[in-house]
Amino acid sequence: MGIGNKSKSLKPSPTDIFIFEDNYFSVTESGFWKEFKISKKDDNFKIKNIYIDNPYFTIIPEEIFSNISDDQKNKLLTNNQSQLNFFKSLHTAHGSFLYWGIKKSLNQKIQTELPHSTTMHFCESLMFSSDERNKLKFFLGEKIIYISSFHKNKLILINRYNIDSSDDSLYYLLSVIKESKFIGEEFSIDHQGLDDQKLISKIKEILPEIKIYSHKESDYKNS
Repeated sequence: MGIGNKSKSLKPSPTDIFIFEDNYFSVTESGFWKEFKISKKDDNFKIKNIYIDNPYFTIIPEEIFSNISDDQKNKLLTNNQSQLNFFKSLHTAHGSFLYWGIKKSLNQKIQTELPHSTTMHFCESLMFSSDERNKLKFFLGEKIIYISSFHKNKLILINRYNIDSSDDSLYYLLSVIKESKFIGEEFSIDHQGLDDQKLISKIKEILPEIKIYSHKESDYKNS
């Protein structure tokens, strides 16, 4: 089992790699996503962090974490424990641990080809907000959407959902807004990932007073 250092606010940099929906991406100096191919070149040694997208993660409050056995933690993620390596990282800003798993085959590949890097879960790129106001963040993929919400910098929730359409994305976004108790409250939305104008238009139609900030440099299909 691995354990990460206490975390700070995370901002993508050229030393980061993202494995998202089974594709590899790096980030340019100007913040744009581009496809990345692992090679035996010296460039691989420049990679510091690898953010991995998968469904095997959960947030556990710090006061509860030590009272749960590893077997209980593992069962929160999967019934096939033998296929995964497990990691934990303490996030003091939220008073909680991120507990997650990675398939052993992928972990072995990373250790072999990118041995100097630190392995992190993709959700860790969405776990922080510097805004004192209420905020909702989402990263949109072709078949996956990550959504996190914050109240005064504190993480309320973060989750990963499978999607097939803009309507699916809208449903999960509205569900998180409701669960976060943002209805009737002032909040803003940070949008990363694919540029789905149909989804953005529907959000604006339902929530016309809400500001949406789209970070188009993270649209990996258009970079």
